[in-house]
Amino acid sequence: MNPLDQIPLLGILVIAILLQLSLIEAGFRYGQHQRGGGHKAQMAQVRAIMGASLGLLAFMLAFSFSMAQQHYEERSRAYMMEVSAIDSAFRGADLLDDDARDLAQGTLEQFTKLRVATVEAVRASDRERVVEMIRESERMHDLLWALAESSMERASDGNDTGMFAQAVLAMISAHDARLQAALFNRISPVIWGTLFLMALLAMLVMGYQAGLTGTRSTLATWTLAVAFAAVIALITDLDRPNMSLFQLNQQLMVELENRMERQTSGGAGSVRP
Repeated sequence: MNPLDQIPLLGILVIAILLQLSLIEAGFRYGQHQRGGGHKAQMAQVRAIMGASLGLLAFMLAFSFSMAQQHYEERSRAYMMEVSAIDSAFRGADLLDDDARDLAQGTLEQFTKLRVATVEAVRASDRERVVEMIRESERMHDLLWALAESSMERASDGNDTGMFAQAVLAMISAHDARLQAALFNRISPVIWGTLFLMALLAMLVMGYQAGLTGTRSTLATWTLAVAFAAVIALITDLDRPNMSLFQLNQQLMVELENRMERQTSGGAGSVRP
């Protein structure tokens, strides 16, 4: 788990702004102190270094944002794969024997409810509950796979139970992909450290340059600090599992859960072999 996950998004925004303003102020005061000496002649060099520092910082921000966006898209694809696999497994369960069919569809319905509840627990940052739900999901996978194996061994009357088994395997694969994308495909702490270091150094040089000239704009200083901090906060939110601003729409899973309930309760949409 990334240490940044423990800090609220608003806290990251405020901390980033304050750190940048602090470094700008420190650089400005040091520049003012050096202004009376021969350092004023270095103005062109300092200005060039400031431009290069801000350019490198912008590049790192773009690079980090691209990584976070890719991780978000991977989570979206894994979610779509899981919804499709659950739907296929539920339909394929109709090919099983009566007892196995009812158990499989009941388990799939419970699994879908569990997946919706897991997302809510992630948003609430309830780590212990999320871990327990993941373990429960894996136990349901084992049960469904046992049903698939048993049904294939005693397949009769030409029923093709392989469709159900393939769907269960796809469910397991999608589940692993979601865990990989949410928990392990994260921006490296080394990249985070480099990004923050470059931001602080760039603000320090900018403040130093302003100190050498003896003038600065409060509006421009705050605008730059807030802009960079906002981008850092967006990158943080995209990269963390419990996103605040960017959240996967769970409506597909909810609709699938509702349709399962209608079919297992013998509603109009129920189909039985």
